[in-house]
This record gives sequence, structure tokens and C-alpha cells, in this order.
Amino acid sequence: MHYFLAISLPNELKKQLHSFISEWKAPFRLFVHEEDYHITLAFLGRATEEERKQIAEYMPKVVRKHRAFSLQLSEVYSFGSRILWYGVKEESRLFSLRQDVYDVCRQIGFSLDARPFTPHITLAKKWNGSFPFSLETYPRKIEGEDIRFFVHDVVLYETHMDQTPKYKPLMRFPLS
Repeated sequence: MHYFLAISLPNELKKQLHSFISEWKAPFRLFVHEEDYHITLAFLGRATEEERKQIAEYMPKVVRKHRAFSLQLSEVYSFGSRILWYGVKEESRLFSLRQDVYDVCRQIGFSLDARPFTPHITLAKKWNGSFPFSLETYPRKIEGEDIRFFVHDVVLYETHMDQTPKYKPLMRFPLS
């Protein structure tokens, strides 16, 4: 099994995102189940029982240093034709939280992705259309007012590829 640390999303936001992407009727091979929407802070891969115990021991202290904060959705982007995602507007508190989570994970011994952090909510994967993928064909954001939500905790998830939804929350670490 694989593990990752992420920001969970409020159920109402998950419903809004699911409704938005369902209206696209776009030919992606995989649409992420609405219960699986999240913002990944650190993908850990495999984690031993000892490593999970260390996460349970060290992560609460680090996460509690951060006060709850709000994030605002931006618009839809893609990583080529592989991943369709909804972004969030830049927020320094998110980057600070992510850095502290990363630091703890590295101290425990996890080998983490070195690419720059691009906070996002994955909506769909693997374009399967008969024409080249273009974001210009689809609406880029949910209509109406700007959508904000609060970040209250960091969650350790366990991945179950043979289930739907795929991600099971194991531990929650509340912000202050």
C-alpha cells in the first residue's frame, strides 16, 4: 500500500467539483471519485509500521504550529493531456505548512518529490479523446462567486487501488 499526507476538502466543495466536472462530459479514462478529492502535501509511497508511528508522533507538533486558514479555488489547468486539475490561488500559509510537513517526512527518512509544489485537486486522468486535448473547449471555473474553504487539518491517507473511493483516512492532524 501507498501513503500520502494531504489536505482534505469539505464535502460541499467535493460536491461542487464533482458536479462541475460531470458537466464536461469529456473523454477521460478516469474520473476521480468525489470522496477522493484532496490537495496532496507529500506523497510517501510505501511506509512501514515504524514510519507510520513516527508520523503519528512528530506530525501533530509540526501541524499545530499552523493556524487554520482559507484557500480559494482558481481555475482548471492540466498537466498535458494526462491530468486535469483544479488549482488554488497562491497562499503563503499553504506553502509554509507543506514545507514543514515535507521536513518531518524527510527527517523520518522518506524520499520525496523534488519538483516545485503545485497545489491542486486532481479531477480526471488520461485523456482518451479522438481529438487533441484543449482546455479552451471547456469552462475553466465554477460559475458564480469565488469559492473559498478552510484548511483545518492534515490527513494521512492509505491508498486502496482495488476500491472506490481509493483513499482511506488513517490519521488526522489538526491545525491550531
